[in-house]
Formats: sequence, C-alpha cells, structure tokens
Amino acid sequence: MKYFYVVFTLVFLVACTTSKPKERVVVIDEKPEISKKDSLSFFLEHYEKFFATNFNVSECPGAAVVVVKGDAVIYKKGFGVKEIHTQDSVDVNTVFRIASLSKGVTAVLAGNLVDRDELQWDQNVRESVKTFSLRDSEQADRLKVNHLLSHTTGLYPYTYTKLIQKGWSLEQIIRSFKRKGVVSKEGVDYEYQNAIFSVIEKIMENQTEKSFEILLKERVFAPAGMHTASSTYTAIRENDNVALPHKYNHYSKKYKVTEIHKNYYNVAAAGGINASISDMGEYLKVLLGYHPDIISKESLSDIFNPIICTSDEDTYVNLWDGVTDSYYAMGWRVLDYRGRRVLYHGGNVNQYKTQLLIDPDNDIGVCVLFNGPNPFNGPVIPTFLNYYDFYKEISQNQYVK
Repeated sequence: MKYFYVVFTLVFLVACTTSKPKERVVVIDEKPEISKKDSLSFFLEHYEKFFATNFNVSECPGAAVVVVKGDAVIYKKGFGVKEIHTQDSVDVNTVFRIASLSKGVTAVLAGNLVDRDELQWDQNVRESVKTFSLRDSEQADRLKVNHLLSHTTGLYPYTYTKLIQKGWSLEQIIRSFKRKGVVSKEGVDYEYQNAIFSVIEKIMENQTEKSFEILLKERVFAPAGMHTASSTYTAIRENDNVALPHKYNHYSKKYKVTEIHKNYYNVAAAGGINASISDMGEYLKVLLGYHPDIISKESLSDIFNPIICTSDEDTYVNLWDGVTDSYYAMGWRVLDYRGRRVLYHGGNVNQYKTQLLIDPDNDIGVCVLFNGPNPFNGPVIPTFLNYYDFYKEISQNQYVK
C-alpha cells in the first residue's frame, strides 16, 4: 500500500501540472528486490527522480537539495539556474535566503549560550532589554526567553510586520512594543511572530556583549563549517554566487527575476540568514546531534521539546498525510508522524521558499531551497518522508535472493 501511495504521489503531481493526456497507470503490488546495503542509494535515486521530474514541471528557476544521514552528507545537488533566461546554474555553494529557517538557527545559538551559562530559557526579557515593554506592563514583566522562541507571547499574530517591511531597526521596533496590547496571557496561545521573536537578538547581545552577527559566525557558522553562511543584506549582495529571487505571474504563468530586498535583515533572528545548500548540510549534522561543541544534546532536546499544541491551528503541516498532531517548540515545529516525532520548519521571504526536516529516530535530515514560489514546494518534504519509510521497510524486510 505504501508503494502504491508513492507511485500515485509522483504520477498525481506530474499529471496535475501538464496538459498531456492522462495514461492509465497499472500499479504492480510487488516490491523490488533490493539488499539492505543498496536500499539507501535506491531511495536517493528514486527521490532524485521524483524531485527532478516535478521541479522541471514546476518551471521554478532554481533549487538545491541536501540529505544527511548520521554525520555524513549522502546527497547534495543544485538544480536549474540562479537567474531565469541564463545558463548560470545553481551549484552546491550557491547562496539562498533561508527565510524562517533562521528561527531554528537562532534557537541553536540560544542553546549554545545556555550551555555556557550566558542565557536561561526562563530568563525574563526585561532583565536584559530594559527598553522593552507592552501596554500591559505586568505581562511584559512576565515574558521569558522561551515565550519569544515559541510564539507564545500573547500578542496577535505577525505583530509589527509592517514596521519590519518599512525597514525599521530592531531597536525602534522594540521601543514601539509599549503601545501594543495583548490578546492572551503569555504561554497560553500560539500566534506566529517575527518582530518579537527577534527580541532574542538583543538579549543575546546584552548577555555576551557581542553582536548577533558575530555570535552566529563564532558560535555556529565557523565551528559547523558553514563557510558561505551570513546574516546581513551586505553579505548576500557582495556574494557573486547567489540564486536571485523570482516572482511568479499567475496570469502569464511566467517567472520574472526580482531584487533581493532588505526586509527581514532588520530582524535577522527570524528571517535574515543566508546560506548555500552545502552550509545547510553541515547545519543538519548539528541538528542531528553531531556537534556537541556547538550545542549539547541536552539543549537540543530543550529546543525540540514541544511547548504549545498547534494541532487545531490553520497551518499546512496539519494537512500532511501521516501527521496526527503538531506543536511548536523553540524555533521548531514538532510533528507526530506515523508513530514518531519529526522536527520541521518552512520559510518564505523575498520569493524564496525553504524547507527543512529532521527525523531523529532514523538519524536523517533533508533541506530544500527554492528561488521562486512553486506548487512543488508543498509536497517536497512529506513525499521525502513517505519515500524514506517505504525504502526503510524494504531494507528491513527484503534481501536479494
């Protein structure tokens, strides 16, 4: 049955995006004979076919994919081009904006500070950022670091998004929070944020007397081997190997290159990190627990620990086949998926679409970066999970005769 679902998924995605006549598909309910040794490469071969086929059908300009198993990168590849109507191909060192995957990186950095006793999860926000307040000053006094990182501050969703887009500095935004009311008590409701999430930057800076940019470089990027990762607009503009963003026109059904804008670099903790797929491969190793020099297993467990249930929220992960419940931890979504828990986050900024998933039980992770919106972005991670479960079953139950 799982085999049928995999084949059906591939055929459905291709059929829905082409105008060719549909052909009758006959599914043979037999599993291919394959050894344990070859099952992982077999999985990668078929997932690549799925990805390449649907990427080409989507006509998205460029993408990059990395898969890590244990402490090894087992697949890494660029697809398409950095800029439409050119032959400038995306390679494994091409830099993308990773959008809200930045939140997970920020949580890892916070764990690093916790490991060094420079930060506490239950530390009060106003203890470090004196200029922060809310209209409800008592709630402002109670807000803690874990409330910021789990989107449980009590503010309405996306508070001050307009100020982010206007280019206000984080300091200006922080001072403006004193005029904002709340819609619930802290720790009670999940409401996704970018501006108040990034207040963590100032807490980290005040605790260490180092800039957020330097902390990322020294504590995460450099020790992880993320050589092309950065967190500023200047850094991505000065890089000569960048996948440019593309808008999609739904009327003409064509892509058009657009500019990299400054939005969300003013809240870098929430959405301002840049990285190549090679960088993200090294980052996946951190998330799988192979860099205790960056973050301990205890702090990894903390940032992955569910804080607020989101199963009743109008969020796309609740529509994935196999997901029974969802939660938000600190910078991470936690999904109950077919009897195990997986960690996930997606991102969307400046036309870039990004996806990252960690499956701790199977010691595997995947990241996908796109430089344009496309219908393939949605199924790329749930299909990865489905493919992997299918081929894992093969490796456990079937041998070459």
